[in-house]
Amino acid sequence: MPKVEISRENIVEILKSKSPQTLTEIYRHLGGTGKLSGSVATRLRDSVPRLESILAKNKAETSKSKPKVVPPKVKPAKKGSSKSVYSRHSKNPFRPQSGYSLLLDIISASGSKGIGRENLLQDYCKASGKDLKHAKYDLAVINSAQEGGNRHKSAKDGFTIIKTVDNFRIKYD
Repeated sequence: MPKVEISRENIVEILKSKSPQTLTEIYRHLGGTGKLSGSVATRLRDSVPRLESILAKNKAETSKSKPKVVPPKVKPAKKGSSKSVYSRHSKNPFRPQSGYSLLLDIISASGSKGIGRENLLQDYCKASGKDLKHAKYDLAVINSAQEGGNRHKSAKDGFTIIKTVDNFRIKYD
């Protein structure tokens, strides 16, 4: 590894001709290879007074474009944490803000005519932020609460789903 000759004259010449932005760049222009050691950095600083301020000025001059303003990352709201557009039914047995509760509230809001499966899933995905695959899982649990069916262990008592073809209605006990 060749010796790097650190002299005030060499450093001043590099500062004038190359406009380096860092101590490492000066080190490289002097013929240094590898990492800049702390002792060499100290010798560079000691050779030229106010070297750091000259490097900072060079750095500011070369960055002609305005610094990019990075907007802060906004975390999406947790699923079910925002207020739902569907009012909560007073007899809904599930805890508020849960997915199952939201499904029952959507079905309840549809009235006596009920709501079609596709519309129900679409509204649920939009309101909960879940994808279609996971929305179908939640609907399967709620759908298990039909009369005469095997109720899923997560489908609480207190309601019954009345399903005709692809139309869902709800009856609270």
